[in-house]
Amino acid sequence: MKKIFKNPKVQILLATYNGEKFLRQQLDSIINQEYKIWELLIHDDGSTDNTIKILNEYQNKYSKIIKLLNDQKTFSSASKNFFHLIKHRSRKANLYCFCDQDDIWNKSKLKHIVESYNSAKDEEPLLIHSDLSLIDNKGKLLKKSHNKLINYQKNFINKKSSILYNPIPGCAMIINSVLADKIFYSKYMVMHDWWILINAIYENTNLIYINLPLVGYRQ
Repeated sequence: MKKIFKNPKVQILLATYNGEKFLRQQLDSIINQEYKIWELLIHDDGSTDNTIKILNEYQNKYSKIIKLLNDQKTFSSASKNFFHLIKHRSRKANLYCFCDQDDIWNKSKLKHIVESYNSAKDEEPLLIHSDLSLIDNKGKLLKKSHNKLINYQKNFINKKSSILYNPIPGCAMIINSVLADKIFYSKYMVMHDWWILINAIYENTNLIYINLPLVGYRQ
């Protein structure tokens, strides 16, 4: 059954910790997205630098679309922080994007994601992922294609391969609400993105790969 809407709501889940050096670049790349139906939910894991100051600045300036989950909880773990965001996600959203604090998004990232989402069936679990380009501390391009660098592993994801390795960094991973309702936290997981992929595979999730580098993946 095809969707009756073409403008799904996207919620971006951003986990931060001492990210002042690159945080503004990432936030600006989100704000400048061509697709505008999104909101940003942020949880900080106890930063001691200027991260909170920067987040408050952007939340005050864009209060309708940026929300800082200010519950004073700390985890000392990116994976636990992301699952905390998943727990507190908006149930009104159709798609959830995982976001790192130090990357740079291509301005058409959400646009391409929504186009892929609208090509899928609404009632099935869905995981959309894209290629990435690798950048250095100054934003200089290191490698144009992460998929090429890892010998095109993104093209051949299955139950066996997902147990052995994860070719999808979380910053290139987007899930729909159906899959979000099925995934769960495990204290035994190595990283949140790998664990989400394993959950997705064993839920017979529809995986859609966008063969474009939609994120500048900071190294």
